[in-house]
Amino acid sequence: MISGYTALYGLVAHPAHHSLSPMIHNLGFKQHQIDARYLVFDSQARPQDVAKAIRTLGVAGVNLSMPYKQSLVPLMDELMPTAQLVGAINTVALRSGKLVGTNTDGDGFWRALQKRYPNLASQQIVILGGGGAALAVIEAAARYGVATIQVFKRQNTTYAAVEQRLAKIANHHSMSIVLHNYADEQALQQALSNADCVINATNLGMVNTPGLPLAAPLIGQIPMTCLVADLIYAPRQTAFLQLAARSGHPTQNGLGMLVEQAALSFQFWTGQVLQTDPIYHALTKEF
Repeated sequence: MISGYTALYGLVAHPAHHSLSPMIHNLGFKQHQIDARYLVFDSQARPQDVAKAIRTLGVAGVNLSMPYKQSLVPLMDELMPTAQLVGAINTVALRSGKLVGTNTDGDGFWRALQKRYPNLASQQIVILGGGGAALAVIEAAARYGVATIQVFKRQNTTYAAVEQRLAKIANHHSMSIVLHNYADEQALQQALSNADCVINATNLGMVNTPGLPLAAPLIGQIPMTCLVADLIYAPRQTAFLQLAARSGHPTQNGLGMLVEQAALSFQFWTGQVLQTDPIYHALTKEF
């Protein structure tokens, strides 16, 4: 039952109606008997108008996706250390009239990976892509025992800025992060041949963006013990993961990351720990 005391949470993004976040968080509120609801706000408003709306309407917390993860950063009153390093936020809490931003994407990915593959060695990582999600996964990697990361990104207008951001993260965590031009095939082949985990953090493979982040022959050069992961969860098995599975590699899609980052957002807002196993079960049954 919704009352005058029901707290409002939601996702602000465009497009947003496809999101599984409402189901995850509303199950969480039910799990903890919290008087709250989570909705979707499919918005193309200016970032400053989004920030103003959160304050004016007293929205207790929001998740952010494209196009707001980076554009709302300067509008926060406070940024958690992870968000400062990544330069992007996916979670905002309204606390005493102030907007506090954090990023749970990276920890969500590694928590999901460790739950499914608790004994997987993840020392040498190759990440394809250099967007906000990739940076979040890279920033969190040091907390999960990763020693070396090689990042492959298109050499476009954001290349230099990403290079600077990666240098900041590497310095903060005292780890090795090397950025390569995606077109450097020799460096890519060498990195793949030594990888413990290869992660697609590009949008190639999404329903509206078909394609492979790697040429099919390169997938065959990845060691058989190497985990092949994709941050995409729709479709569940991208063409990239299908090819890797056929080659005998262990694989993981982005659904686990979605649930675990949501659990961390839920805890950031409410202080309560979300039990994720029932959430996984409900999502699998529903979809």
